[in-house]
Amino acid sequence: MAIQSVKRATDIISLFSSSQPALGITQIAAALGLNKATAWGLVTTLEKQGFLQQDPETLKYGIGSKLFELGMVYFSNLEINAKSSRLAQGLANRTGVVTRVGVWDSGSILITLVALPKSEDNLSHQLGPRVPAYCSGIGKAVLPFLDPEEVDSYLRDLDFVRHARATILNPEELRHDMEQTRERGYAISSEEMIPGLAALGAPVFGRSRRVVGGISLSDTPANLLGKNKDTLADDLLHTAAEISRKMGYYTT
Repeated sequence: MAIQSVKRATDIISLFSSSQPALGITQIAAALGLNKATAWGLVTTLEKQGFLQQDPETLKYGIGSKLFELGMVYFSNLEINAKSSRLAQGLANRTGVVTRVGVWDSGSILITLVALPKSEDNLSHQLGPRVPAYCSGIGKAVLPFLDPEEVDSYLRDLDFVRHARATILNPEELRHDMEQTRERGYAISSEEMIPGLAALGAPVFGRSRRVVGGISLSDTPANLLGKNKDTLADDLLHTAAEISRKMGYYTT
């Protein structure tokens, strides 16, 4: 029973997202198939411990400060940020293009760092947003280098959603795109996740020789995929390789 209660509590916390930041008891109970009394007991316990908080006007619940504190603990121990921050800012400054770093986490990409061009002060360590792997620059750079079994599992569980006009919507097309990424060494996403936005992504590997995340450049399709694409891609790949080296990855 105690284990079931823990699972239910984590299921409740997992219901909240940037698109669904506030929920009432009735919504929570319905989403998890619980009666309202059980849901209320779990939610009030989570509130007392600081994991949820209630809006006094709407009476709906949202994420509490305790989860933010734990997120900061996770963030402060994130190796890829420590090893990539200077390099990511350098890439942004050289290219004049927004640079992002993210990690592969539970079947999606969690953005952990954003570097804006031409200013050291614009480096932003952050947790989130969490973006789909199949249509984001970093995600499309990570997927081709996962173990085949992990890719198969990801595709079995994936519900394709159209985010923009060019979003890939079937596994066969995605697998073909992954083959092209492996050949090039970097991924291309053009108006697949956000209209009017393109990204080049490169994988980052760790000391276990497994892909752990990636780094991307994001700009308009015209600026990113035009005459400077090869130069931008070369700089991106060089930076990704240097981050991987700092993460303990060696090719020989």
